[in-house]
Amino acid sequence: MTTFKNPYDLPWDALQIMRGNLRSLSAAIQSELVPLPVPSTEEWTQEHFRLPAEARGSETDGRYDLYYTPYFYGVFAALDDATVSEVVMQKAAQIGWTYALIAWLFKNIKWRPSPIVVMFPKEGAAKEFNDEKLEPCIRSTPQLAEIIDITKSRSAGNRSLFKSFANGFLKLVGSKSISSVKSTPARIVVVEEPDDATDNLKEQGNSIKLLWERTKRQKNSKRVMGGTPSVQGLSKVEDHIRLSDQRVLPIVCHGCGGSHVLAWENVTWMNSEDPTYQPHEVYNMALPDTAAYVCPDCGELWDDYQRKENIRNTVMSAIAAGDPLCGWVATAPFHGIAGFKELSEIYTCMPGVGLADIVKDYLAAEYEAGRGDESERIVFVNSKLARAYAYQDDHVTEDQLRERAEAEGYQCGLCPAGGLLLTVGIDVQRNPARVAVGRRAWGRGEESWQIDWQELYAAGAITDTTDRVWTDLETLVFGPVKHASGNAIYAAAVSIDSSDGETNDAVYQWVRKMSRKYPQVLVMAIKGSSSRQDPEIFSPPRVRGVDHQNAKHPSKADKYGLKPFMVGTQKAKDWLAGKMKLTGDGPGRWHMCSDVRTDYFEQLTGEVKAPHRTLKNKKVWQPKSGRAIEAWDCEVYALHAARAKRVHLMQPREWDNLEQKILQSDLFSVPIPAAPDAPTGTSRIDASSRPAEHTKPEAKPRSSMADLARRLNN
Repeated sequence: MTTFKNPYDLPWDALQIMRGNLRSLSAAIQSELVPLPVPSTEEWTQEHFRLPAEARGSETDGRYDLYYTPYFYGVFAALDDATVSEVVMQKAAQIGWTYALIAWLFKNIKWRPSPIVVMFPKEGAAKEFNDEKLEPCIRSTPQLAEIIDITKSRSAGNRSLFKSFANGFLKLVGSKSISSVKSTPARIVVVEEPDDATDNLKEQGNSIKLLWERTKRQKNSKRVMGGTPSVQGLSKVEDHIRLSDQRVLPIVCHGCGGSHVLAWENVTWMNSEDPTYQPHEVYNMALPDTAAYVCPDCGELWDDYQRKENIRNTVMSAIAAGDPLCGWVATAPFHGIAGFKELSEIYTCMPGVGLADIVKDYLAAEYEAGRGDESERIVFVNSKLARAYAYQDDHVTEDQLRERAEAEGYQCGLCPAGGLLLTVGIDVQRNPARVAVGRRAWGRGEESWQIDWQELYAAGAITDTTDRVWTDLETLVFGPVKHASGNAIYAAAVSIDSSDGETNDAVYQWVRKMSRKYPQVLVMAIKGSSSRQDPEIFSPPRVRGVDHQNAKHPSKADKYGLKPFMVGTQKAKDWLAGKMKLTGDGPGRWHMCSDVRTDYFEQLTGEVKAPHRTLKNKKVWQPKSGRAIEAWDCEVYALHAARAKRVHLMQPREWDNLEQKILQSDLFSVPIPAAPDAPTGTSRIDASSRPAEHTKPEAKPRSSMADLARRLNN
């Protein structure tokens, strides 16, 4: 038996104390070495997140209580779920999303710090978010105030749009800044109000997709999107919801025990039947304060208290039963994206908010719609019901156009007998590098026939003027087109897009070169008008005077001796949409080749004219989410070129002269280049289609407006 020796002759009670201290020290060291379990977002939010004074009720101490937003239990669970790579929230405007999002971000900053990027439609919205929501929440939440010191100067790394902390940062960006969107890898990226985000960021693609790319090669990354939808077919958040498992939240009725998804159609209110009642100017005989919800299964009326209690009880019962979705139900297969669909204000459980307020908004929107202003109705559907507005238009469909083209009976590359003047519309794209070309022949009464639509791809960058794509483009645009008479027709006017600041150098060089080489062809660099403008389809460039007291720097076009032409895109698209509805032959008919590329029809219908999200009482053409529209743009530009040649004002005698010249020509008798100019590079177009080089023909009579345009370019 081993006998314990006390070498220092310490008292036994002191030895016992030392033994206890060693045990405590060992336990403390062990606890430091073992990482603490990361709390759930729901747990951390309710325990540690604090609302700022301006957002809390007077009766609360600022604690975030999911009692008032029970639907976020399921959202927080999805945000914590490692199998979920993306969370999409299609929501009403006033549902409490912003503070729920901030709480989740704060939990990650505290427990799993890493780079975080939050994108807003504009940088101004990011600054408002920082000033009105983010910094007040940092100040009111002690655990975050210790991590992010917003009292320090800019030099400390904490600025309005950038907050640094150990092992990470929080960066707020606008969707229009390509450097901000593309430059920063991050584990967490968030898009606020995606329907307002930039569609094509400097011709490099959708800003949301560019931001999503920032999470690649990031372990345990998470992509989050939350916003109200816009017009059906144009809504980005609706598109992302379609890719998700499309979760809905059915609520159990306290009367019958059945469950259903809350819907606006089940909200009811009374109308006054009192003959002495004075109708309200906006509500008329409706009594919105009597609003209630009706169970569609049993007819039980829910007042606001019962409605909120039914929502809370449904969620808490699901949690108690171990439901990982916390009451939400997936209606589509799960492929890594959790989508929360149409979370409307009917679900709100916050104090002071009831169905009466929603009904008042509805009645006010209908009142304005009755006076011709549909914008308030759209806002109600988008912002209150969280639905995309189903705007009805009478634009022809993709299938209708395809059927008509198949019935036309002529193939691409051949100009029918009625086509007497050829115009070309060209769209320039950087990603991938290519030019889209649409050729159209015009005849009497503005009847027109498509010649073809195709895309020529660059071997390298489209900005490289030595790339063979520019030689290919010249060959295609200025080469002969076989006419039904057996002779040839050549381009009379060309409109090429120069609106992209990255590619317009190459465009301007090409326009100047072609204008000199083919002086009898009107070659125009063009720019489309904005949605706020509504100019004519064609108008000559304005000649600016020189202010010697305040001389301006010359524009890029000035350096090439050119004046860009403005295209009235809204009027042009209205004109095209109207002509595309016509069938048969005759004035105004708009014909298509029977064998044109199949994606041509999809691109022709890639836009819809609908009320604009920010332009009140104005309908504008807007691209459908995710749709290419190069073919549609080419037709707009070809129409612009036709208007430059005054096709719509030509007299019968002028058409007769054009027809006679075509009948007297052949494939080799019409001269095009002013002088031989050997092309560089190898063309991928057959050499037999190259324009013949002969002496310049006698110039055709020109109208004063077209002559002015030609002189400005030359």
